[in-house]
Amino acid sequence: MKLWSRGLGKTELKMDFRYYKIKKDPESDNVFIVGKITDPVDWEFKITIDPDDIPGMAKIFFNFGVMKLLIKNFYKYIIYLFNRKKYVEKAGRDIEEKVNDAYASMMKGRQRHSLKKTENDSYSKPLKAVTQY
Repeated sequence: MKLWSRGLGKTELKMDFRYYKIKKDPESDNVFIVGKITDPVDWEFKITIDPDDIPGMAKIFFNFGVMKLLIKNFYKYIIYLFNRKKYVEKAGRDIEEKVNDAYASMMKGRQRHSLKKTENDSYSKPLKAVTQY
């Protein structure tokens, strides 16, 4: 799979889901996909899929072009099943802990500030601009 966004500029990320781990969140109905993109960057990532994502995912998988691609290449899934240990070893058995640690350290304290006024706010009206001639 290739991933591109405007923020990446001319860079396309190459993603191979055979190397990623899929885990159910024990505290919710969410599912996590964790892994590492190594070409052309070296990024660990975490994708959270929640119940609200299911209609969009169904839209993708029940698309005629995607269904045709799936049926035409289903044999590759069978081959993957026989070789899946190879992919786990290459991705690293500790990838889940690495990604969770990186996620926790990056997201710690990154909450947006509220724009609501609280009793501790010291607010004074802005000064009015005066033009002198």
